[in-house]
Amino acid sequence: MPKHPDIIPHCYHTAVQPEWLDYNGHMNVAYYTLAFDRAGEQFVASVGLSEAQTRKDGNSWMVAEAHVTYQNEAMPGDKLEIKTRILGLDVKRVHLFQSMHRTNDGTLLATNEQLILHINLQQRKVQPFTPPVMQQLQQLWNQQSQLQPPSEAGRSISIDARKPSR
Repeated sequence: MPKHPDIIPHCYHTAVQPEWLDYNGHMNVAYYTLAFDRAGEQFVASVGLSEAQTRKDGNSWMVAEAHVTYQNEAMPGDKLEIKTRILGLDVKRVHLFQSMHRTNDGTLLATNEQLILHINLQQRKVQPFTPPVMQQLQQLWNQQSQLQPPSEAGRSISIDARKPSR
């Protein structure tokens, strides 16, 4: 993410745990998702959608779609920083982008792009964000929309089907 002195994406810190490793000796794909989810929970809590607030008013968030890219290996003991920013916003949805970096050298390890829905849990339906939450999201979006979109955003998966590789 390009640096801008006035705009700081939300940051979450964690470390690769021994139980997160697979037989290849690096962090298993499931734990990238876990780390991104924990960063997402901290992000939505910061705008008023915490677990405590959900228990109080029955409003929450759910991921409707996600796309993870794996750029480099996360290794045993690596300290991680996950930056979360808004790429798009409307009254019921947020398009989030997260980047995971190794903190000691800044290496990009993975990205996660998500479409988040605001949900009323009693009705199990998508609904507009409450005014206080929308105000927080809009403030962040107004700042972060000035940043260049990440080059990894909007990617899709495909194989060039013209000729099978050998």
